[in-house]
Amino acid sequence: MDLPLSRLTLVMVALWAALLVAGCGQEQAPAKGESVATPQMLAEHCEKIIGPPRVERISEHVWAAIGFDLANTVLIHTPEGNVIVDPAMSRPRARAIKKALVAKAPPGPVVAVIYTHSHIDHVGGAAEFAKPGVPIWATAELPEHLMKQYSLFVPIESLRGGRQFGRRVSLADVPCSAIGRRPDLAAALDSGLLLPTHTFSGKQVLDFDGVKIELVEAHGETHDQLFIWVPSDKTLIAGDNFYWTFPNLYTVRGTSPRPVSDWIKSLDAMRRFEPEHLVPNHTQPLHGREKINTILTNYRDGIQWVRDSVVRGANQGKDVDTLAQEIKLPPHLAKLPYLKELYGQIDWSVKAIYNNHLGWFDGRADRLYPVAPARAAAGEVELMGGADKVMSLAQEALAQGQVRWAVHLLAKLRDSGLAIGDRAKALNQALAQAYTKLAATVSNTNGRAYLLETVQELKQGPAPVAKPKLDPRMVAQVPLESIFTVMPSKLKPGAAMDVHESLVFDFPDVKQRYVVTVRNGVAEITQGDPLPGTPKPVGVVSLKANDYRQMIFGLVGPVSLYAKGKVDVEGSWLDVLAFLRRFETS
Repeated sequence: MDLPLSRLTLVMVALWAALLVAGCGQEQAPAKGESVATPQMLAEHCEKIIGPPRVERISEHVWAAIGFDLANTVLIHTPEGNVIVDPAMSRPRARAIKKALVAKAPPGPVVAVIYTHSHIDHVGGAAEFAKPGVPIWATAELPEHLMKQYSLFVPIESLRGGRQFGRRVSLADVPCSAIGRRPDLAAALDSGLLLPTHTFSGKQVLDFDGVKIELVEAHGETHDQLFIWVPSDKTLIAGDNFYWTFPNLYTVRGTSPRPVSDWIKSLDAMRRFEPEHLVPNHTQPLHGREKINTILTNYRDGIQWVRDSVVRGANQGKDVDTLAQEIKLPPHLAKLPYLKELYGQIDWSVKAIYNNHLGWFDGRADRLYPVAPARAAAGEVELMGGADKVMSLAQEALAQGQVRWAVHLLAKLRDSGLAIGDRAKALNQALAQAYTKLAATVSNTNGRAYLLETVQELKQGPAPVAKPKLDPRMVAQVPLESIFTVMPSKLKPGAAMDVHESLVFDFPDVKQRYVVTVRNGVAEITQGDPLPGTPKPVGVVSLKANDYRQMIFGLVGPVSLYAKGKVDVEGSWLDVLAFLRRFETS
C-alpha cells in the first residue's frame, strides 16, 4: 500500500528538495583548462569590499561576522544574552560563524533570532542558534513570502539560481559574489531553516533589560524586509536594502516584482534615523553620520533615477529595449563605487520596472501578432545564407572581437532548429566559446557566473539535483496548504484529459481536509468541503498532519507509516494509484 503514497512523496520531495539549493553555487577547485580573466574592478571589489572571513565590532553592543557566507550575520549583545540577526544560509556556515562570534563577541545565551527577510542566505542556519523556545522574529509577510518563493517555480528558479551563482564555476573565474562569499551547495543541503515564531507589522520594539532593539518593516529587495535600529548605539542594521553595489532591482534567477518605489521609501526611512553606524547584511559596514547619510542619499537617488527615467521614456512612447539601452546613471552617480553594476544591473532593472508597471507589451504594434520565434529564426538564418553561413559569420565575429554579435548569431542559429547532428555539436562548442569570451568582459558576478555556468551545461549537461536535510522543527511548521499548492502544476494534462475524478486527503488531528479534483487536464485543490459538481472521491487517505509532512520531506517512509498503522485508506488502492500517476514525480 506504500506505492501510491510514495508517488506523491516523490512529487513533493523533488520540489522542496530544491528549496535550499535554489540559487546556491558550489565552491570548487579551479576547473581544468584556461581560466577566464577577472576584471580588475571585480577583483578589487572581492578583495576590499568582501574580504576574508572576520568579526568586526561595530558599536558598543553590535558585532558583525563578515565574509563567512553570502550574507553577514550580526550579533547584538544585551544583559540578557545575544540577539542574532540573519543566521547564515546553512548549518555548516552557521557553525563556523558561531565559533568566530564566540571567540570575538561577549558570551551569552541566544535570547532571540531576527530575520531581516526570507531569502535563504539569511535564514538557513537558524537551528544552529535558535534552540527550542528561542523566539524568532520577522515581519508578518515573511512566512507567506518564504513559501511562495520556494514553491510553484522551484525547478526553474533552482536552475537559473544555480547559474546565477555559478554552481560549477571555479573560484578562479568568479572569486566572490559581489555581495559576499560565494554560497556552498554542499553546505546548503544541510539546512537549519525555521519559520518565525513571532511576527509584526509596521514597527516592533524589543527590550532586553534596557537594551532596546527596534524592528522596522521596510520593503525593498523583498516584500517582507525589515531593518533594525539599536538606539543606544545609533546603529542601523540595513538588511538587503543597502549593499556596496548597484541594487538587484531584478534578479536573473527570477522572482516576483521587487517594490522599487517602496525600496526608495525604505532608504528614506533609514536616513531619518541619522545612524552613526550602518551594517548592511551584505558587504562592509559604514561609520560616520555624514558619510552614511551621503551614501544612502546617493543610493536612493540612483534607484529613483532609473525608475523615473523608465517612466519618462515610456510616456514618450519608447519601447522597452530602447529604454534598456539608453538609460544610464548620470556621471555624478555612475562614478560612485557603491553604485557600480557588480550585482544589480541597470538594463535588467529597466526591463523589470517597465514590466512591473506596464506589463510585457511596450506599445509596438508589430509585437502584438509576431511570427513564431522558431519560424522567424529559421527564416532569418536562411536569408543570411543558411546554417553554415551563419556559423561562419559568428566565428568571424568572434575572431574580430565582436562577441555580442557572435552570441546573437549563434543564438539565432540555435533557435532556428537548423543545426542538427554534427552542426549541433559545433554550435554548442561555438556557444561555449562565445559565452566564455563574453564573460571575460563582464564584472557583474550574476551575469558572469550565469554565462560560465551555461558553458558548463553545454560541455557537461545540467548539474545534478541534490536533496537537502531539513530540521524536523521546520518540517513541523510547514502549512499543509503550502504543500498542496504545488500539486496542480505537476499534473500531466495529456494523462488527465476526459477525466473527472477526485481524491481526498484527511488530517483528523488538525481538522483539515483537502480535495484534489482532476477535471479535463486541470487539477483543482479545495480545502474543506468539495465544490459543487465535484465527483465522489476514488478514495480518502487519512493520517496525522505531521506524519504527512515528515513523509513529504523524507524524514519517514510511507512503508514505515503504514506498518505502524498511521495511514488509513478508504476506497480502492488501484484507483488511488491510477489517480496519483497522473502527476509528475520530478
